[in-house]
Amino acid sequence: MRWIRSIVLVGLVLVGPLALAEKSQLEGVINLNTASPEELRLIPGVGAARVRNILAYRKSHPFRTVDELARIKGIGRKTVRHWRQHLAVSGPSTAQKVVRPDAPFVGPPAAPPVPPVRKPAPLPARMSRPVLRRGEPAHALSQHSPGNACLPPP
Repeated sequence: MRWIRSIVLVGLVLVGPLALAEKSQLEGVINLNTASPEELRLIPGVGAARVRNILAYRKSHPFRTVDELARIKGIGRKTVRHWRQHLAVSGPSTAQKVVRPDAPFVGPPAAPPVPPVRKPAPLPARMSRPVLRRGEPAHALSQHSPGNACLPPP
């Protein structure tokens, strides 16, 4: 049972920052050709690995359109569509994170209650397994009686 609580706690630690990220928004645009790694991290869903991939790509191929971002490993067309309003390939980067105080806090989902562990009830005598007592022949188990299973004779 302890490991379940540990998993729930780890989930809360991992999901907590994501819930806070939903409360903040990005305003302005980020120039893909001139943005620093810190500015690229302002884009929602961009972490260290994606920043590295963007910087490596733009070092050899400066961006001519925002759609070229989909050529980078780990970034698809759908993701580019979500980011498009915050991206540019020319002009200054004016992006900044804005925390909206009116947005409701979306916390992690509540963990379901853990049911208590109960010992199974003992089986009634008539349903218990047949026991071969000392001195009884093995074919005694094949007798039809309430406590014995119906086994074929040996």
